[in-house]
Amino acid sequence: MLKNLPIRPLLALGALCAGQAAFGAEPTDVFQLRASAGVEHDTNVERAPNGGTTDQVGILSVGLAADKRIGLQRLRADIEATTYRYQDLDSLNYNTINYALAWDWSITPRFHGVASADRRQTREVTTDSITFGNRVGRRTERTELLEGVYEMGPWRLLGGVQRTQSESTEPRSWDASPKVRSARVGVGYELASGTSLTARLRRGDGEYTDPTPGAPTGDFRETESDVVLKWPLTGKTAVEARIGHLEREHDTAPQMDFSGVVGGATVNWEITGKTRLVAGYSHDLVASGLFTGGHVEADRIYLQPLWQATAKTGFNLRYDRSVRRWRDVPVATPDQGRRDVIEYVSAGVDWEARRNLTVSSSIRREKLDTSLPSSSYTASIFAIAVKAKF
Repeated sequence: MLKNLPIRPLLALGALCAGQAAFGAEPTDVFQLRASAGVEHDTNVERAPNGGTTDQVGILSVGLAADKRIGLQRLRADIEATTYRYQDLDSLNYNTINYALAWDWSITPRFHGVASADRRQTREVTTDSITFGNRVGRRTERTELLEGVYEMGPWRLLGGVQRTQSESTEPRSWDASPKVRSARVGVGYELASGTSLTARLRRGDGEYTDPTPGAPTGDFRETESDVVLKWPLTGKTAVEARIGHLEREHDTAPQMDFSGVVGGATVNWEITGKTRLVAGYSHDLVASGLFTGGHVEADRIYLQPLWQATAKTGFNLRYDRSVRRWRDVPVATPDQGRRDVIEYVSAGVDWEARRNLTVSSSIRREKLDTSLPSSSYTASIFAIAVKAKF
């Protein structure tokens, strides 16, 4: 199964936020309303092999962003509701509500933490190894976190609890829609330069919630240990890297057990005052979505250069490539030896027509190359939108 990435504007927003955090930008009080209206021309809206149906998609969204400091406390919120309407294939119409809410709490300057809730809804393409072919649906991912940190000089002690849930509107989702409740502890050391090294241990209990016959069922346990390095290499370059080990064990279905190395790295490089590069790599393990067992190894790389050509005009490019390999699946099943390669290439421009009004346009190409028969596809998407903020 193939999980689609969020649409390009959300990717750009995420890269910008990551860059601000990496370079230590100080938050200021913000309360902002925003709205946008746009249209996309999609050459293969159903992600069908060997071509597909072309359609136009109207997109409307409204959002709110807030960032407020009250003494030692900081409150953050970003909420957006979006509707997608197809001109011809109205059965594909859908709505999303995304939010990121956080309270950066502090009892004393030494004892602080975060309480947060995030929800991300994205369009998803499911590639079915049983019936073959692709289906378009929607995926919802939620994360709730409560974590605290106590500082003792350069040392950091941390502890927290977390709940994650992933679900799809399509049957036989790629990960069987797991729900996991975890507790985590860790210890870290931070230098005066801002470089830090943190070791963490997470234990979690989970369950699969996909009701489709043939999907995994029952409970499982997760144990994950990792080490995280945050390194402000220079005043303009920041690196964050993680390496760890993940193990998932099932009470009544040992054929679904898996374990292995996980990790990744991200780099934020402010090349000049007008150009920036965001890049990353990740290696992950996930369930196969099949009760017969096995798991999926996923490797992903991405590059996103950003260029603010003038005070009113900015350009962005993005290349994203994921390779997924099915491991330890039963012999003589369609997923034995399965390999998916997913590529996204996009280019966009944002022009500030007026102080609070921006016109954006983009072109992107999506491609799936899979070993499954009758499932590979390509699609080209041309988009234009008008965005206002108040």
